[in-house]
Amino acid sequence: MIDKSTKEWQKLPVFIKIWFWLNFLQVRPERKTAERAEIISHIAGFIFCCLGLVNEAALAGGLIMLAIAYLYSILKWQGDRYGIWYEPEAAIST
Repeated sequence: MIDKSTKEWQKLPVFIKIWFWLNFLQVRPERKTAERAEIISHIAGFIFCCLGLVNEAALAGGLIMLAIAYLYSILKWQGDRYGIWYEPEAAIST
């Protein structure tokens, strides 16, 4: 993770900082949290899309969940690109 007092963090675009804060609501975002949210959103989206064959409202919800899942994949890509992830020392050494 980038130390928030370094020049690398200071030169990141403001929208990237806000993007991570809004999506995680935590100071130390972890990649596994984004990955988990993406997987759950995809699963829920596909289930609701299947239910959409019976109920039109479920289809709309499924499409929204799939869109959220793809937004999380963009978030993961940006996190990898900017090195924003917080990985505890114990997780790195194992």
